[in-house]
Amino acid sequence: MTSTNPTLAQTLAIQSQIHLPGTAGRLLKQIRDLERVAPLFVKAGLVRSVERPSPINARVSGIATRAATTKTIGGFLYGAAAARCDLLVEHNAVSTAGQDSACEIDDINFENQSKRLALAAMRQAYELADRAVVEERARIIFLDTPLVMDRSMVPLFDRAGDEGYRAAYEATLAAIQSFWAKHRERLFPWSTSGPVIVGLASQRFGAIVQSAHQDLRLPEGRSQLLPTEGITREHLAALDGMREAILGVGERRFVHGILGSFTRTAAFRMNVHAPRMEPGAVVDLGVIGLHFRAGQTTEPRLMQLVGDAPAWTAEAIDDVVGLTMALTAVGGTASAPLPVQLAERELNALGPFLEHYSRSVARELKRRDIESVWLSDFDLGT
Repeated sequence: MTSTNPTLAQTLAIQSQIHLPGTAGRLLKQIRDLERVAPLFVKAGLVRSVERPSPINARVSGIATRAATTKTIGGFLYGAAAARCDLLVEHNAVSTAGQDSACEIDDINFENQSKRLALAAMRQAYELADRAVVEERARIIFLDTPLVMDRSMVPLFDRAGDEGYRAAYEATLAAIQSFWAKHRERLFPWSTSGPVIVGLASQRFGAIVQSAHQDLRLPEGRSQLLPTEGITREHLAALDGMREAILGVGERRFVHGILGSFTRTAAFRMNVHAPRMEPGAVVDLGVIGLHFRAGQTTEPRLMQLVGDAPAWTAEAIDDVVGLTMALTAVGGTASAPLPVQLAERELNALGPFLEHYSRSVARELKRRDIESVWLSDFDLGT
């Protein structure tokens, strides 16, 4: 008996014909909403152009982090590394001025693997930033990690089997607290001539979107915006009635739509928008966030800064963002300031090294020479 049921190819063809008009219509509506909303964000001052310095004269450092895992003996080994590249830019001429690195290798459980590796990246980034500040390596120090930990990173302390994750969290918490307690008075904006610590990330597109969902004419909504950005209730009146249009566009598409080349959003207080961040002592200093786009072919990035108004002015933020844009010479999804990109190249050796290390571990386990050495003198102490 011959089956009359359709094949997968036939089902896909039928479904595509049914859903194609609706998908295209929905996307076209979102594009129209973006075209209507984006100019209003500019008019309200929530999106603004940023001038880039020309020529560039600066000392900058970029810290890149990377983690890799490999399977071995039914489990996992991991390697986490960070590299720092120091650059000197004089009248647009770029030269390297130093480097530094940190790494760790160990075994790891599969549970909470990604979060534990993220914690290791933040801890190592702060370790290299600490040495850069002590050695006075740069005016701006870029970290490719957030500057503070999201509340989701906090481990469940009553859960068995998470000892390694809890230890990683405590070590990272201590590293961040120690850095800011030790160096705060010599960093910008507390010291006007001190280095600026910048955290760069590609995620958290929802920050400006959720700020836009608020009624920014009310004190509760405006408290998210940095007061030194000079945005008034009259400017925000342009956004009246735009809530539904904003809600109908996905977060990533919304940020791509409102940001053009060499633009940034208004700075918002992340510790007001998302107050449950750690460590609390650093969050109490203020955590500023903003999205920026260095060029049409680059991805929007989230920039984090520690501090608050009135020390952080719109002009000071523009200076940092403008230099960051000028240093972002290569576009694409992995766009980053030049010192961060050069530091990332140093991390290419991590994957092959971890594979070699894994094979070495497997050989040692098979030979059991290590166990024999441990046991060779066991009877001498009895």
